[in-house]
Amino acid sequence: MKYILIFLSILLLFSPLFGEEKPCYVSVTSSDDFNQTLLNNISISVISQYLKNVKQFPSSGLSGIDHCVYEVTATKDKEKTFVTLQGNNLNSFGDANIEGIDGFQQSLLRSIYRSQRDKRKLICSDYPNILKECGGVVKKSTKLLMKVIKNTHKFIKNKFHPTEIAE
Repeated sequence: MKYILIFLSILLLFSPLFGEEKPCYVSVTSSDDFNQTLLNNISISVISQYLKNVKQFPSSGLSGIDHCVYEVTATKDKEKTFVTLQGNNLNSFGDANIEGIDGFQQSLLRSIYRSQRDKRKLICSDYPNILKECGGVVKKSTKLLMKVIKNTHKFIKNKFHPTEIAE
C-alpha cells in the first residue's frame, strides 16, 4: 500500500509534464478596413471563450511545424463583413450586414455558432442581441408587431364602437 501511495504521489507531481498540451495561437489577417489590434484582442477573447484557450501569435513566428493555430481572416465586401475561421478540426465562416468592429465581432460569433452546435445556447446567452439566430432581433420585431396589433385593435374598437372607452 505504501508503494502505491508513493507511486501515485510521483505520478501526480509529474503528470503535467507528460500530458501537457501544446499552446494554441491566433493569427489574424485582414484588409486595411479594420483595426488590427482590436481584431486580435476580440479574436483571442472569443476563441478562448468558446473553443480553446489561445495566445497572441508571436511576432517572431513559431519554430517547428507542430503547433495549434487558429487562423482568422476578416474581409469587407461593400457593406458586408466576412470572417473565416480555421483551426483544429474547424473550418467555418461568418457574415454580418454591418461594417467595422461590430461587424467583425458578429461575423466571428456567427462563424463559431455555425460550426459548434454544442456551444449555441452559451453563445446566445452571452450575446442575445448580436445574432439573429439567437432571437434577439426576432424578439424585438415580435414585440413591435404585438404592439401594432394591440393599437390597431384599439383603433378599430373605438372607430366602430365610439361609446366604449379605449383601454
